[in-house]
Amino acid sequence: MDITNIRRCASYYQMNYLETFYLVSTYHGKSFILIGEKENFPHLMGIAKQIYKSNGYRSPYALYRDIRNGQPVSSRIIPNNISTTSKMYKKVANFEHSTEIFWNNQGPLAINYNELLSSKKLSNVDILLTDIHSGYMLGWKCNKNIQVNAEIHLTKYCISSWMDESGGSQQQKEKYMSLQDIDLIRYVFAFDKNSDLIRKKEYKYSIQDKEDILRIIERNKANLLVDSNNDRFYIGIAKDKAIHCKINGVQY
Repeated sequence: MDITNIRRCASYYQMNYLETFYLVSTYHGKSFILIGEKENFPHLMGIAKQIYKSNGYRSPYALYRDIRNGQPVSSRIIPNNISTTSKMYKKVANFEHSTEIFWNNQGPLAINYNELLSSKKLSNVDILLTDIHSGYMLGWKCNKNIQVNAEIHLTKYCISSWMDESGGSQQQKEKYMSLQDIDLIRYVFAFDKNSDLIRKKEYKYSIQDKEDILRIIERNKANLLVDSNNDRFYIGIAKDKAIHCKINGVQY
C-alpha cells in the first residue's frame, strides 16, 4: 500500500462525501443530515495533524487538495510503503467500502455517543453509525444549525471518524455501545450536489433481528430508542425471551 491507495480514497471521498450528502431517519423519529468536509480527509486516513503541519502543510485542506490532484506529498507524511501494522493502513484498507454502512448494513445502528458514559473515548463524535456485523463505523460531529425560516432549523453533521473493526471480535465491534442510547436506522436517502435524490434505502427488522438487537442492548447495558408504533414489538420480545434490557429508558 502507498499513496496511490490514498489517492483512490480521496476520489472516493470526493464522490461519496463531498458531492453527495445523506439524510438518515431512525425508528425513534430522529433525522439528521450527513455531509463531508475536505478538511477532515487527512484525519480519516490516519494522518496526524502534527505530522502534516511539521512537513509543510498549514491546513488539512491543502493536503487533501494535493493528494486529490496527484501532487507530490512528502514520504514523511505518507510513507512510500505503508506498513500493514500502521493505523494508516487500517484506515485506508476498506475506506472505499465505507458507504456500505448506508446501503448494505447487516446491523444498522445509530449510537447517540456520549463520551461521559463510555470507557472507550472518541473525539468529536456525536452520532456513530455502525454495522455491528461488519465492524464498520462512521462518526459524525454536529457541525452547524441552519435556520431555514423563523420556525425551522436544520442540524447538519460532518463526518469526523472512520473505524474498521472488520477483523476484530464482536466485542471490538460493539466497543462504543456501552451505556449509550441506540437508534435503529430506518431510512437512508442520498442526494447529489444539486440536491437531487439519487438513492434510497429502507431497513426493516425481522423478529430474529429484533431479538438479536435486544441481546446486544442487554450485554452493553445500552438503551434502545424506538417510537410508540414500534416499542411494543421490542417490549414483547424482551418479556417473552427474558432479555434484560432497557427500552426508551425503562428496564425490562
